[in-house]
Amino acid sequence: MLRKKSRWFGGALMAMVLTVAGLVAAPGAAQAASPITAFSADDYMSGYAWAAWSNTGQYSTFKVCDDGAPDGHRAVGYISWEGGPGTISRQAAGGTGTCSTPVNVFIPAGKWVKVRACERNGPDIPDLACGSWRQGIAGS
Repeated sequence: MLRKKSRWFGGALMAMVLTVAGLVAAPGAAQAASPITAFSADDYMSGYAWAAWSNTGQYSTFKVCDDGAPDGHRAVGYISWEGGPGTISRQAAGGTGTCSTPVNVFIPAGKWVKVRACERNGPDIPDLACGSWRQGIAGS
């Protein structure tokens, strides 16, 4: 009789451990990945740039947009990630209210990603009014 009780208790204990382990692991797996948006250093009353990475999976889109008051600058956005090939840039050269063509970037889940937005007074550097790099982790 003792053997049946100890087997039952061992089975019940194992079921409880697996249930608790599943509950602890589930919240992290269920969290949605956060997109990353970066802004240039100009305030919203003047012309400004913003760059966005969707973080919707390994092939997520990256684009840059020019917004705010017309200022003669174009928007420039940058994205780079841990273990990546370097920095990818895009430009929105059509003036206020336009965006670059979105590009799909392959970023494996769990990698650190950085996004930055700047402005330019033409197609070539130097960059102006760069905002700070915004960081996040690629989701799956």
